[in-house]
Amino acid sequence: MATVVLERTLRILDQLSRYDARGQSLSELARQSGIPHATVHRLLQDLLAARLVAREPDGRGYVLGRLAFEYGLAARSRHDVAGLFTPNLERLTAATGYAAYLFVRSGTEAVCYAHTATRRPDAPLTVTVGGRRPLGVGAAGLALLAAQDDALVEQALAQHAEVLGRYGGLTAPRLRELLEQTRTLGYARSGGCLNTNTAAVGHTACDAAGQAFAAISLSTTQARLTHREAARLDGLLRAEIADITPRIHFHWSDSAALR
Repeated sequence: MATVVLERTLRILDQLSRYDARGQSLSELARQSGIPHATVHRLLQDLLAARLVAREPDGRGYVLGRLAFEYGLAARSRHDVAGLFTPNLERLTAATGYAAYLFVRSGTEAVCYAHTATRRPDAPLTVTVGGRRPLGVGAAGLALLAAQDDALVEQALAQHAEVLGRYGGLTAPRLRELLEQTRTLGYARSGGCLNTNTAAVGHTACDAAGQAFAAISLSTTQARLTHREAARLDGLLRAEIADITPRIHFHWSDSAALR
């Protein structure tokens, strides 16, 4: 019984981490998690008391609580690699005027660790720090998935098959086509799955063992991302990743601390 309660609690926290920017209602949490409405309500009361969950100011939804943030701060020194990439993200934005994103692989998902901001009204940010996506969604996630072995690709496709449609109607067959395209081009190019007006180019960075664990992407509009512009951005991304790579001395793992 305790194992079931823990699994359901973690599932609720996982859902909140995905939608923290806008929060989720009780009904949304029950639907997305597949947990009965009454059970979600009961677990939320326990999580509220523990400060792992908080109510939104208007009382209509739930978000991750302050204790979750404090736990993250405690683990930051051992797991956060954003600082390694930050100067390069800023340089990419200065050179292009486009938002630059850093995503890191977490199992079969990609998590946004950092991004830059632009003043361009035609290139809104499509994800916030901490946002999670299935591998294969967005240019960074697509680059990361394409760099994995076939076993992990199949695992990711099976695990996320039911939710891909939320991303602009993406399907497993279409994602397979994008993976083949990415491996042929040598970089990822995506558009429309997160915002119908956005498009992006992504490239992976590898750890000391040569395994792709992170990806940087540059996001603009679909109208601006011509084939010529995509090739230009690919060159800029390659140059920045070449600059970063000599400073990556760790082996990335979901289960081990870096320091």
